[in-house]
Amino acid sequence: MAYKDRGLKKWGGFILSEHTAHMEQSNRTPQWKVAMDEAGIQSVLSHATSNHVMLAIQEYQPIGAEAQPDIIGQLIGIEGDSIYIRTSTGIHAIELPNIRHVEERRIEKWYS
Repeated sequence: MAYKDRGLKKWGGFILSEHTAHMEQSNRTPQWKVAMDEAGIQSVLSHATSNHVMLAIQEYQPIGAEAQPDIIGQLIGIEGDSIYIRTSTGIHAIELPNIRHVEERRIEKWYS
């Protein structure tokens, strides 16, 4: 029986691995997001409180510093000028004036 060439299908794995490597590299270098005003931040936090959604929060950094990875977790409390976020590593307290950008983080379903 002679070998039947599959054509371009055999390159699929190579192209996919390059794409995956590129995506992982871009995920490792956080980018600055657009700074939000206080009303926008309060609106997202209010929605997160009532609907128990995951949040991605970017904090302000000192001038000239690079962007840090987002803090991803669920809002569990607000006290004074601080919010408390439960992440996979523990509970983080973030002061409201230090929040640069906040957005809802949708949970990807692993099933169809």
